[in-house]
Amino acid sequence: MSGHAWLEHAAPYALGALDENERASFEAHLTTCDVCSAEVRELRNVAGLLATAAPDVVPPPRLRERVLADARAVRPSSTAPTHASPVTTLPTREPRDHRGASRPTSGRGALVPWLAAAAAVAFAAYFGQQYRGERHERLAAQQALAAARIAIDSTTTAVARRDSVIASLIAPDVQTVTVSGSGPSPSARYFLDRRAGRIVIAANSLPPAASGRTYQLWGIQTGRPPVSLGTFNADSSGRALTTLPIPAGLRIAVTAVTDEPSGGSAQPTTTPFLAATWKSE
Repeated sequence: MSGHAWLEHAAPYALGALDENERASFEAHLTTCDVCSAEVRELRNVAGLLATAAPDVVPPPRLRERVLADARAVRPSSTAPTHASPVTTLPTREPRDHRGASRPTSGRGALVPWLAAAAAVAFAAYFGQQYRGERHERLAAQQALAAARIAIDSTTTAVARRDSVIASLIAPDVQTVTVSGSGPSPSARYFLDRRAGRIVIAANSLPPAASGRTYQLWGIQTGRPPVSLGTFNADSSGRALTTLPIPAGLRIAVTAVTDEPSGGSAQPTTTPFLAATWKSE
């Protein structure tokens, strides 16, 4: 095969779409054909502009294989010319104009489907990357906002709890009792605010309750069974500060702490400690 019929290989060659044998045959032809060489240079310039038409993106795996498969579906590449004997090889008829003169064949018609397929894939990859990036940023912003709301709610709750404790400590009619266990046992200070219906306990040197256990504070009215005021625990340093409500109508005469199963008990199951006696109203 000779002459400008080789031009139909120029477009797939410039796009790197020829297989190894086709590429080798066409490159051998390029060494002797200025027309095909000029066409390849022009097509490579166009392909270079196409490659820089959009911002750089990381191509997905097997992109080249998909591009080539789509392009071959539009216009299959012809097989590479082979050297055959003069007896079996027929000369290629070149197109002629109305005067019968030979007319050169252009490879630009073959370039159009390749460029269209490459451009479609490039734009799809670019906009897909943009969408994924924007979606990731949106999800990150939503997660950050949710975390900020949780932090604000937690801070608001902590501030309200602190204000409640402060109010109980400074109220003018609050009763205060300090109690200690025997030996190197824990100590605690109680602040009883009967008007607000709450009691604050601040304990020191109180070991954290064992796994599956908790501390429970009881309010005892003379002549009646103990009433649970709630459960609490100490931190790793042995300190505890908690505010617990007092049921309406309960006239506390004694408070005491017991060690109970996690979740608390209906009635004390262990010996009370940190017991305090209160003045009558």
